[in-house]
Amino acid sequence: MKKLLLTLAIGTSLFTFCEGQYTDLLNFNGINGAYAYGSLTISGTTLYGMAQKGGVHHYGCLFSFNTIGNIYTDLFDFNGIKGAYPAGSLILSGTTLYGMAGQGGANSDGCVFSFNTVGNVYTDLLDFNGSNGKFPSNSLTLLGTTLYGMTYEGGAHNEGCVFSLNTVGNAYTDLLDFNITNGAYPQGSLILSGTTLYGMTQGGGAHSDGCVFSLNTVGNVYTDLLDFNAINGDFPTGSLILSGTTLYGMTNEGGANSDGNVFSFNTSGNVYTDLFDFNYTNGQYPQGSLILSGTTLYGMTWWGGTDDLGRVFSINTDGTGFTDLLDFNGTNGEYPEGDLTLSGNSLYGMTQYGGTKDSGVIFSLKIPGLGVNNLAVNTAAINVYPNPNNGRFTIKSSVVSGQSSVEVYNLLGEKVYSQLSTFNSQLSIDLSSQPSGVYLYRVVATNGELMGEGKIIIQK
Repeated sequence: MKKLLLTLAIGTSLFTFCEGQYTDLLNFNGINGAYAYGSLTISGTTLYGMAQKGGVHHYGCLFSFNTIGNIYTDLFDFNGIKGAYPAGSLILSGTTLYGMAGQGGANSDGCVFSFNTVGNVYTDLLDFNGSNGKFPSNSLTLLGTTLYGMTYEGGAHNEGCVFSLNTVGNAYTDLLDFNITNGAYPQGSLILSGTTLYGMTQGGGAHSDGCVFSLNTVGNVYTDLLDFNAINGDFPTGSLILSGTTLYGMTNEGGANSDGNVFSFNTSGNVYTDLFDFNYTNGQYPQGSLILSGTTLYGMTWWGGTDDLGRVFSINTDGTGFTDLLDFNGTNGEYPEGDLTLSGNSLYGMTQYGGTKDSGVIFSLKIPGLGVNNLAVNTAAINVYPNPNNGRFTIKSSVVSGQSSVEVYNLLGEKVYSQLSTFNSQLSIDLSSQPSGVYLYRVVATNGELMGEGKIIIQK
């Protein structure tokens, strides 16, 4: 019988594991949250996240964690009426966080909310009621004033739906109802490229093992791109990421050893490639989504590893170079669920269990040289010139417009420059105060999407 891994459900110590330096940033203890299910969102030195349970009312909480000084702040406690058991991750636009609660709200079917970090103002934007969706999971996607998301159940056939919500007026639109044939029970997040949304479902499709789909927001045109069949993967639980025309993702089960796999799917020609098969020893039942830096993918598995409590891994985009970065052992966390977050050369993440109170941890994993050595000077979307230079650069982009953040890190992973500006195709930055060397730049949209990254070289 297929396992359904959907759950409704400050000290600092230092360890060295494999190629990463692990730091225990926070142990959840029930009062400050418990059983985190989702990912962290970073803004400068502040991480934002949600715990699925714990908090004042035991329905979960929304928190911030400042990595300078390891300062935890409980920002909001869910109380049932204002949502319960928050699922997925937060997205940040300006000073406003958007997220979803898996249950609670007016009808106990979950809700969409916003939280303004200036004044800590919570607003219930939408209450699900079954017909418009039920039990939302994972994260929202923001384009302008429109939020896109999915619910695990509900909709016309009770198999889940894709919806949009305009934050101006809170206008809800049901974009797609899953009906088993076109997929069922989506649990990841949507990604947007142009007018096309990409996503995955856990079930349904031609073989009832889930599918990869696209939905064009102009006309709501649905396309079944790939049907999982156990051999090519089964039961995907996370989200896709897109690089150029290639989607990368993971399945929780299936593949050569029935322990899940990493795959790519080229949208130009619809070419599927099985990049890597888990086999229990190297990890089992991957959870959450992959993140990409240069040509390296990073992710986590729920089980497997030395102590069978999950691990953090990296792998090249061509399927080679699998590396065990961290094995969870209970003390440093166990059963990670959600995505990793990259800042400089540090990966940030959470586990559902383990730590001092067995309620999960927030951790960081520093990888020397992460995101720098394997990056090109320029990419198709981002061009930096003159490069090398004495410290004064112009960043030109073919994809970024509007307000975005430019961040620059040295090889130690220390942020040496940050600028939030309106990006009208190009932007000038001044690093002349920094010493000669190789640096990593990242251009990040206000919704947290990585728009581009690469090397810059200062020569004096």
